[in-house]
Amino acid sequence: MSTSRYARELNLDELNAHTQGILLTPAGSRVLDVGTANGHPVAAALVARGCEVWGIELDPDAAESAREFCRKLVIGDVEKLDLSAAFAGLEFDVILCLDVLEHLVEPGAVLQKLTPLLAPSGIIVASIPNVTHAAVRLQLLQGDFTYTDTGLLDRTHVRFFDRHEIGRLFDDAGLTVLENLAVLREPHETEIPVDLEAVAPQTLEQIKQDPDARVFQWVVVARSRLETEVDPTGLLTRLSGRVLELDGAARQSAEYVSWLEDLVRAKSNTDERNEALERALRERIDDLTKAQEELRALKADAKVKDDYVKEILAHAGIQAPVPSASAAAVPPQGYDLGAPMHRVVDRVVGRLARHPKIYRGLKAIGRRVLR
Repeated sequence: MSTSRYARELNLDELNAHTQGILLTPAGSRVLDVGTANGHPVAAALVARGCEVWGIELDPDAAESAREFCRKLVIGDVEKLDLSAAFAGLEFDVILCLDVLEHLVEPGAVLQKLTPLLAPSGIIVASIPNVTHAAVRLQLLQGDFTYTDTGLLDRTHVRFFDRHEIGRLFDDAGLTVLENLAVLREPHETEIPVDLEAVAPQTLEQIKQDPDARVFQWVVVARSRLETEVDPTGLLTRLSGRVLELDGAARQSAEYVSWLEDLVRAKSNTDERNEALERALRERIDDLTKAQEELRALKADAKVKDDYVKEILAHAGIQAPVPSASAAAVPPQGYDLGAPMHRVVDRVVGRLARHPKIYRGLKAIGRRVLR
């Protein structure tokens, strides 16, 4: 079996363009699959649902693999084929153009060629990449535009579309859009490499505010325009819009919860820092309290000794020296403030020793003062 780079395994739990195309096709429908590739997964899944499939494929090798799923398979360029001749007498309930229109030079002209092949209530289902996806925007902001093998910037893409350009495409082709569904991907979930950490937070937040920035592909359901039109906003589109709203609300809730968690962690860290500061402050206060008590004790001791010296000098009839302005200045480092006073006391004691009675009396006074 030939392998197509656009073939993929079918997973109906994954909401992508292929699964949406399959699910939007009623069971038992007559289907024209434009761009069948090798028949996987779309044509094979439709046959399994009881549909009859006709196909158009440009790649001859892939077409040979898809034949087993198709009533008829036409090989060629859909822009150049005579579709009315190739499918003469056939009307299709569903025409699928999944990941096809962006590869065409004139996609509007092809839609006009396909429209006459629709049954009266038939629909065209087309999937188209969104060029305004966040990954493309961020890549351009980083000064880069690099094609990839598949995806948003597939190197074989000829046309690029946003929401409004898709609307004009179908309107110009004479088609009414019934549904405009979205396949969502986050910026890091595409094939485009983007360094989110290199993007300014405010820029990333501004891009995230646009709901179209998460749309990877649009899946459009359209039909021929009738003279009397009804509201083109179909139920699926309304449901899809509601899903986007709920998804946005959920994302905001998740971001709010994350913010609260950060706040709690920050508060916890702040509380720990405050407790450490309080402990340090209490220890400092204790140190200051002890220092003050020691200072008071030293002052009291100094006063007692000063009174003792004054009393000794008074009994000896010696005038205590009055400190001059220069004496009050701060002495040089290593200078002993007590040395001059010790010399005075030594002289006084030497003189008193020559008068035993006075000396004994002063010693008794000294003992009382010290007590």
